Amino acid sequence: MTSSSKTSDTLELRTPSVRLSETPDGLPEVPGGWAQKEWTIEGHVFRLILPASPDDFLDDADVHAAFDRDEYMPYWAYLWPASLKMVATILRTPWIPGTEVLELGAGIGLVGLAGLAQGLKVTFSDYEPKAVDLALYNAGRAGFTQASGMVLDWRQIPDRQFPLLWGCELLYEDRNHKPLLELTQKMLAPGGTAWFVDGGRAKAELFCNLVQEAGLTVRIFDEQMQPLPVPRVGRYQLIEVQLG
Repeated sequence: MTSSSKTSDTLELRTPSVRLSETPDGLPEVPGGWAQKEWTIEGHVFRLILPASPDDFLDDADVHAAFDRDEYMPYWAYLWPASLKMVATILRTPWIPGTEVLELGAGIGLVGLAGLAQGLKVTFSDYEPKAVDLALYNAGRAGFTQASGMVLDWRQIPDRQFPLLWGCELLYEDRNHKPLLELTQKMLAPGGTAWFVDGGRAKAELFCNLVQEAGLTVRIFDEQMQPLPVPRVGRYQLIEVQLG
């Protein structure tokens, strides 16, 4: 299987969404408009606003210009199946209330919302400002007004540390591996843990190798948090990274 092969764990969710008749107050106009969807995971109900037709972003002039400048793609607008499984894992895991989490590549904010539901202090971050605003909007709608947001370029790492780093579907382009590793080395607090969830893309093994070469500890788990001996392709995996 190649890195471009599609499976149920790697293919973005494309169930048609009914466009809302009006743009919600506090959100900008976006290509294709907005929709609302609901997921029940581990007994928790999540109701989120999200782009109704993410593919419409691909025809947007601003997106084309951003791609020409920096190979930008609007991945934030899509929901990926691995995020639903990551949410389930977060909800099944005992956490110390109030622990700080930085979510990388937050997108619509579903993973961070699971952390908020578990009593964690979540900072949503993304390269795309619209994604940060949307994640905070969804958090506010759910009653989590204490969440924070950060527009973050991994190549310009702020001087701040978190005991927990979370990221879902960040490993699809190996050009991002080194910046993600450097960010982890700088922003993960001593004794902290980073979770990078992946739908089973072939590039994940390259990232694991890079992390190990840097002297960090890597462990890999399946959906039930059972250890995996090596990264797998085409199926969900959680890559846990700790400073060596």
